[in-house]
This record gives sequence, structure tokens and C-alpha cells, in this order.
Amino acid sequence: MTLLTRATAFLHELDVLEALEAATAVQVVMAREPRPWRGWMVRLGHDLYVRSAPEVARRAGGGRAHLQVDGTRQPVVLAEVAPELHALLDDAYLARYGRCAPEKVAAVTSDVAAASTFRVRLRRATWGERVAEALDAARLARRPRRVQEPCPSC
Repeated sequence: MTLLTRATAFLHELDVLEALEAATAVQVVMAREPRPWRGWMVRLGHDLYVRSAPEVARRAGGGRAHLQVDGTRQPVVLAEVAPELHALLDDAYLARYGRCAPEKVAAVTSDVAAASTFRVRLRRATWGERVAEALDAARLARRPRRVQEPCPSC
């Protein structure tokens, strides 16, 4: 891999991380779970973290997943967080989401929420994931689109 290719890949990864960080909430789709869950994002140092939203009861466990933001899916690996980072992450969540409803902020900085915190690492989509995404796009393109008729009173 040439230096230019590495630099381009690094800049692309930074763009993706910044887009994920800018999102207030993301949908987290785990590889082996049927239902996505909503997560709150925060950055601590050079790493990005996701924690389940207060209204979502999550059990601990990371692994391969996708983060959905504004209709785009980003393949990631979610890794469990060392316990000594939880206090720092709580402070980061308070700094970012402190203006939200106090009960939600208290819930997202609780011990239960800390157990559902994961470090986000970008990964390349597998061949199977890319094929499935292309098939989904083809299915959507084949669906007939409804043409909206103007209102009869207009």
C-alpha cells in the first residue's frame, strides 16, 4: 500500500468518525441481534464511544455491528470498555448531553448505562455485507414509486 493510499484511507476514516461523532444518536445494528437499538455517541481522546440510550435496556457484549446515521450504514466493531474509563466517559456524556432532560442524563450516566458502553472501531464491510447491501439497493430501485397526485382542491 502506497503512502498516498494510506493517507487517503486515513482521511476517509477521519471523515467517517467525525460524521459519527456529530450525530446526536445512532441506530446500532448488532450482527446477531434482530432489533437495532439507539445509542448516544461521545468522543474521548482519539476514540469514539457509543452507549445505549436511557430508554433502551442493553446487555453487555460487543462484536461486529453497523452504525446507522442519516440512512448510511457504517460497519464497525464494538469493544467493551475498561472500567477505569467509565468516570471519564460519564463526564464526556455530561458535557455533550447535559442540556437534555435531567432524568435522561442521569440514566445515561448510570451504572446500568456504563455496562452498555462500547469503543467504536471502523472496519471494512465483508463481501457478504456488500452483496446484501447491493441486493437491498436493487430491490428498492425496482419498487414502483407512487406519484403524488395534486390535491383535488388545488
